[in-house]
Amino acid sequence: MKYVLIILSAAVLLFIIWPIPSQQLYPTDFCSKQIYDRNGELLRHVLSYDYKTSVWVSLDDIAPAIIKATIIREDKRFLFHQGIDPLALIRATLLNIRRGKIVSGGSSITMQVAKMCLNLKSRGLLSKILETIYALKLDLHLSKPRIMEIYLNRVPYGNQTYGVEAAARFYFRKSASHLSYGESCMLAVIPRAPTLMNPYVNSATVDDEFRRLLHVLMENYLIDSQTHAIASRENINLIERKINFEAPHFVDYVLAGMSDMHLNNATRILSTIDMTLQKDCEAMLKTTLRSLRDYHVTQGAIMVVNARTGEVLAMVGSQDYFNAAEGQVNGCIALRQPGSSIKPFLYALALTAGMSLADFLPDTVIEFRLHDGTNFVPRNYGQRYHGPTRLREALASSFNVPAVYLIEMLGIERFHGFLKQLRFKNLDKGAQHYGLSLSLGAAETTLYELVNAYRAFSSGGAIDELICVHKAYDQNARSINFNIAAEERVLSAEVAYLITDILSDNTGRFKAFGIDNPLNLPFACAVKTGTSKDYRDNWCIGYTTDYIVGVWIGNFSGAPMQGVSGITGAAPLFRDIMLELHQGRCPTQFSCPGTLERRNVCLLTGMLARTSCPHQIEEIFIPGTSPIDSCHEQKRETPVVFTQRGSDATGRSTERLTILNPGDGDIFMIDPQVSTVSQSVIFRLRMSDSSETIRWILDGEPIATEKYPYEFQWQPTRGEHILEAEAGNGGTWANDRVAFTVF
Repeated sequence: MKYVLIILSAAVLLFIIWPIPSQQLYPTDFCSKQIYDRNGELLRHVLSYDYKTSVWVSLDDIAPAIIKATIIREDKRFLFHQGIDPLALIRATLLNIRRGKIVSGGSSITMQVAKMCLNLKSRGLLSKILETIYALKLDLHLSKPRIMEIYLNRVPYGNQTYGVEAAARFYFRKSASHLSYGESCMLAVIPRAPTLMNPYVNSATVDDEFRRLLHVLMENYLIDSQTHAIASRENINLIERKINFEAPHFVDYVLAGMSDMHLNNATRILSTIDMTLQKDCEAMLKTTLRSLRDYHVTQGAIMVVNARTGEVLAMVGSQDYFNAAEGQVNGCIALRQPGSSIKPFLYALALTAGMSLADFLPDTVIEFRLHDGTNFVPRNYGQRYHGPTRLREALASSFNVPAVYLIEMLGIERFHGFLKQLRFKNLDKGAQHYGLSLSLGAAETTLYELVNAYRAFSSGGAIDELICVHKAYDQNARSINFNIAAEERVLSAEVAYLITDILSDNTGRFKAFGIDNPLNLPFACAVKTGTSKDYRDNWCIGYTTDYIVGVWIGNFSGAPMQGVSGITGAAPLFRDIMLELHQGRCPTQFSCPGTLERRNVCLLTGMLARTSCPHQIEEIFIPGTSPIDSCHEQKRETPVVFTQRGSDATGRSTERLTILNPGDGDIFMIDPQVSTVSQSVIFRLRMSDSSETIRWILDGEPIATEKYPYEFQWQPTRGEHILEAEAGNGGTWANDRVAFTVF
């Protein structure tokens, strides 16, 4: 027995003198995480691993009043004993014997710290012995200030709040360094019985204990009578219990990426989000969805990014995060088909391959043979075709046939690889799986990926990952370095600018959207819409020199909308956001690389325009891609003819007069969501003698007489129509006639 006692004593002594592991004193997973917006507004207080809210601060950042009040309340001989208070233990023992049960533990502050470090849950005799031994160990290795710091940072203050800093913020919305004597005493009475001393539930009990503690402080000469009187009359205002839960989809996204960014030890995170803008976007999305409710539209998503830095300023994942059915689905990272919003990347690849904006592409009915032997016949929106079309117009107006023609010419594998380079990470199947329809947005992607990819245009050809976290700090307020992906150049500055110029050219998209459309903003803005098959998704993504905005409208269930396209669903919301972002100021113009060349070309042939050419326009070229021949040298007055797998797309022409728009058999649709006053069909023709006057005749009735350039803007009416144009000079007449339909 003697030797057993010697061995036990030696083991206890060795345990006491053995160094204390830092993790026991300062657990890295104890502190909760606080996520703020870019201006310091709290977005969410994320509980620690065991559902505790705690913020670690040094003793120097804690008001002396709370330190004094805590010592006098919990362990008034703390500064003098060696970790355990024999008098308190004797008093507690006698009281427990008298009551016949454990009603007091007599634990010193050091013993309570020991219990926290050992994570002991029981209150039995063995636990008390272990606490006592560990308290001796703590007192041997740590100074009194360090023990007090650990205690004040780990002690419970009720309402799942641990630590005095978290408690001060929770109850008073202030730092622990700014606590008054009254507030300090109110907090100091809570740890002994956090449930009973809940100031929101038992305010009278807490008030009695708080006043008793103030009196004890004065009796022990820790405060004077004047301080006591002021603190007694102090009006202590508790902050209304509020759960900060702002920008929920964004915060969820940041939390999910903490490991990838090496931010697991971060306790204070300054994000890039702007809560004022975030709330504006949330409100605008709800307003838009209310207006589209009758068209079977239930959801939407918005992203706003700083075009220069790549910082995410707003992320709205659904119209109501707290909707039990689908609110927590984040539409910004949900996989959907992008439709035509993918086309700018295909055209960028074509320009990189040496094509120019003046090159003609076919826009007519063409059969493309697929690798499985079947034929694919792409259709334009509204079944309208335009014959040979300049590359600029083909992209700006988002015609489908030219896009399919391009991907077959460039190669599906090449475009697929380029999209992967642009960080479309969800293209996990081979190129042939998507086939030619990859050019029309058949592969699924996310709004987040699309917005990031469009940065390749806004930044002049470079791309990296979007930034969601600005700064991060650990529990000791030390800055944490986190992963940021390296920038990669994927396009030349010249190609990036040409795509930007097309997407900001309102005249170029006239054939598809008309002049007065939601994309026609009062400042330089490059923008592209997209609509997936059967109206299941519609998109609008664009940018100025300051911001990139992405909008998705649809249904999380994948159910089709009722005829809502990108131009009628997502585009008006995009416009509202852009106007809000640039309220009171205009963004700068897009910067054109000095290496680009400007040439006048013939609108009809794509060749260099002769001086007297009546159809010349200015176009921009990458050096080495501008045409060499002039239109008079080619003597070509009819549009370019394309041949594709045995099918052709020739344009109609007469010797003197040809109606260019509308085409024979064209079908137009009146948009029900846009005022009819704002919708029009432009009648255009070509004349061999531009000095003549022509007359437009619709359904047998003359409607206008026009001189060059022979354009007339007609407000459409539903029905089948016959349009004629005629000209006469010296008794010689020329005319042309087309039929078209308006739904």
